[in-house]
Amino acid sequence: MRTRTWCVAATLACLPTLVAAKTVLSEADALAKLSADSPRVREIRSGVDVTRAEALAPGRWPNPRFTFNRESVAGVTENMFMVAQPLPITGRRGLEVDAASELLAASEQRADEAVRQVRSALRRAYADLVGAQLRATEMIASRDRLRGLADVLGRREAAGEAAGYDRLRAEREVIEIEADLTAARADRARAQAALAAFFAPTTNPSTLVAAVPQAGVPRQPLPTVEELVAYAESRVPELSALKHEQQSASLAMDAAGRRPIPEPEVVAGTKSSSVARGNVGDVGTVFSIHIAIPLFDQSKPEQALAQARRAQAEARIAAFQAVLHADVAALRTIVLERRQAADSYRASTATSAAQLERIAQVSYDAGERSILELVDAYRNSGSTRLRQVALDAAVRHAEIELELVSGWEIR
Repeated sequence: MRTRTWCVAATLACLPTLVAAKTVLSEADALAKLSADSPRVREIRSGVDVTRAEALAPGRWPNPRFTFNRESVAGVTENMFMVAQPLPITGRRGLEVDAASELLAASEQRADEAVRQVRSALRRAYADLVGAQLRATEMIASRDRLRGLADVLGRREAAGEAAGYDRLRAEREVIEIEADLTAARADRARAQAALAAFFAPTTNPSTLVAAVPQAGVPRQPLPTVEELVAYAESRVPELSALKHEQQSASLAMDAAGRRPIPEPEVVAGTKSSSVARGNVGDVGTVFSIHIAIPLFDQSKPEQALAQARRAQAEARIAAFQAVLHADVAALRTIVLERRQAADSYRASTATSAAQLERIAQVSYDAGERSILELVDAYRNSGSTRLRQVALDAAVRHAEIELELVSGWEIR
């Protein structure tokens, strides 16, 4: 008996901890958790480290070569010790280093763009969680109202003031909402899992709760299409990455143009001979310069490749800018239309749904309406609230898409 008492006490003591385990996050809190230590961000940044390591290769200096020759003919022996050092003095090496640096900058910008994509996906996951929570909340409220109606009808039935069909019909409607609520809870669990995937693996998805935004907060006005396009062209990392690739291709083409220019190889050393005294004792110096003649290889493939890469980068920049203007104009229009639709629906149904429910209740109590009409009024009221949740979610998703394309964050 004492053991059971201790178990009950321990369970009651753990209840506050279980309740406190819920983590309420605003959108800003969720974005803050997506730090540089996030697994997704580390995976993206790791690609930059690979490119940075590859960019070291063009900056390497050629190694010197050591040569030892020994010749012995007709009693004459000659030994030569020589060191050869290629000299990259044409400027090609510096151009190749600059081209690799531009590619590294493009990789960094692409990593920033990928992080932006992840942040946008996180915002969508957060919006999905907010919508799932609101749908479940509205369904619970509708179920509780109908359950209260069924209880009232049950008491009236017991008093002989209402038919049993009315109570059964209200209870059946409660069962239908319970079935829809099960699906809504599954959507909420799925949204929690999607949001938790952006954080550390130890995050428990079931503990995540989105802070529902306050109703009636004025919406942030949108800039004009021209302002959004100008902002995107100056801030979107993808366009900057394309420009860095264009510059890298130009530098690579200049480097390929200097490749046919010979780079000398200086050779210096000593030579000893046994010609004078019969012993290998006389030592002299050796000095020579080797130059490759660009007779067959004039770096035409390298020049063609660099020119093609530059043309490709220029075409991508032009295409990106054209698509950017079209996408910004379309998404801005979509955001404004969805905002107007959501606000208009809210204004037109703010009081009508509740009034319709009250009128149906009064008419039913007066015997002027049937139970089917009353249940229909309750169902219509719940559907109106769920439609408002869907419209607000559509607005937020459109805003997130506009944020991703233009770089202009909408709070």
